[in-house]
Amino acid sequence: MRTSNLSLMAMALHSASAYVWPNKYDSLEDLLVIQSGYLRFGFTDLVVPCGFGQDLPGINTAGEWMRTAFHDTITHDKAAGTGGLDGSIRWETNRPENPGKAFNDTLGQMASFISPVISTADMIALGLVASVASCGGKRIPLRAGRIDAPHAGPPGVPEPQTNLKDTTAQFAKAGFNVTDMIAMVACGHSIGQVHSVDFPDIVTGTPEASNVAKFDRTSAQFDNKVVSEYLESDGINPLAFGHNDTTNSDKRIFGADGNVTMQSLNDGNTYQDRCQDILARMIDTVPANVTLSDPLDPIDIKPYINTLEINSAGTGIDFAGRIRIRTSASTGRNADAMSVNLTLTDHNGAQSVIPAIRPSLKLGQSVGFLNEAFTWYEFSTTLDLEASAKSFVINVQDGNVTATYSNEEAGSYPIETDLLFQSSGSCLNVTTSADGMFALNVKVAVRSNITEDDVVVPVAHKVFTDNVVSPSLDIQQSPVKGKGETIGPYQIYTLNSTIIPAGWITTFQPSLASKTSTVWPWISTGSLNNC
Repeated sequence: MRTSNLSLMAMALHSASAYVWPNKYDSLEDLLVIQSGYLRFGFTDLVVPCGFGQDLPGINTAGEWMRTAFHDTITHDKAAGTGGLDGSIRWETNRPENPGKAFNDTLGQMASFISPVISTADMIALGLVASVASCGGKRIPLRAGRIDAPHAGPPGVPEPQTNLKDTTAQFAKAGFNVTDMIAMVACGHSIGQVHSVDFPDIVTGTPEASNVAKFDRTSAQFDNKVVSEYLESDGINPLAFGHNDTTNSDKRIFGADGNVTMQSLNDGNTYQDRCQDILARMIDTVPANVTLSDPLDPIDIKPYINTLEINSAGTGIDFAGRIRIRTSASTGRNADAMSVNLTLTDHNGAQSVIPAIRPSLKLGQSVGFLNEAFTWYEFSTTLDLEASAKSFVINVQDGNVTATYSNEEAGSYPIETDLLFQSSGSCLNVTTSADGMFALNVKVAVRSNITEDDVVVPVAHKVFTDNVVSPSLDIQQSPVKGKGETIGPYQIYTLNSTIIPAGWITTFQPSLASKTSTVWPWISTGSLNNC
């Protein structure tokens, strides 16, 4: 990347692990950093504001998402290298140690975001990160790459009636000492509540959805009130001040070291720092065969290609997309003084400049947690069928300073024109056919020098299991069949496949088998026209 001194702070933030586009975690980063504004992805709607519960009585979604992460993680066996945050909770929701609707509700809320590049386990980790951020906590680093378990793991989640010896042993088995255990529970119980319908022996009164007992008096704010109320012996935590000492698990855990850890957590800054550390370690607890990525930071400059296909007249290639620029206060960038364009290089080496325009709707800006802000710039042009395009760089002028971004060590942002996804000719028939399936037709344009056998369109078929809310994915490498019309240097091919109606919102990826990477992301079937 060639750049100016436009933003030394932004460079420092991202220099530890240079981002190269495209990246397999692009979709997960979108969900992590974009919450509202001109463009948004909707995932965090259920935890904004903190304490939101979809207008359902007694529901705090952020608390449920955090609880799901803990219950999935704590059955880890560090010595054996098994379990941890691996999505096995989806197979375990009928166990006595996992009572209530919270886990299935959480998995159902996350199910539509699962894809071949975003696992259920990564979504559970993201859910915790989003919950803490929405409720006022510090940024919890999010690493990616968790692999979903294909079956249930062993039981072992400590329950309210579990004695301290067995609880401590389970935490130790998972790799956490007594201090870790105290901090993890104190941080996890900053928000949320205990439901009477799930624990009628703990929460007094009539077991009903609206009857809940909160952990502290600020149950919709990530703070150390649960700590101070415990130390002052003036709390409402039903697991510390409950009428039945047998189920006062928080009381036993908090006092496990004579209140030494709780006294330290009584300082607000210490509490936030300790929670940031222990919750990050918790969601990074994974099976030994899983290697997590570096923490995902908000990407400074990120392109999106929305259209790259032969136009309806067959005279050129429509090329359109967006550039997302991080304009948070810490970057030093001034969105109101910026202009953006692309320098495009075609396959003959010729260059052209394509302007990228900031939309006026909502000022063309999106915002995220922790004061992150992004400004969008949109471009559109028509490429020559023969020369098409090979790559581009992004030029950003901020006042009197110009910077050129060239995709770090890659030297440019690549454009894949050997294979084009023809969205206008692709469709999904949502009318059930005679065999009970939906017909999926995906049209692609491929350079004539590429053989038909090289063209594949993997489809992520959803597989549903009884009593399991979150589906598994069966990725089938579907070859295209039948050479269609010729348009200039391109041959048209079509994939004809079927998907089950219950899993009609899924993804596919136009690909060339001979290439190890592709600019084409996994594309949602929900974006297709109806046949």
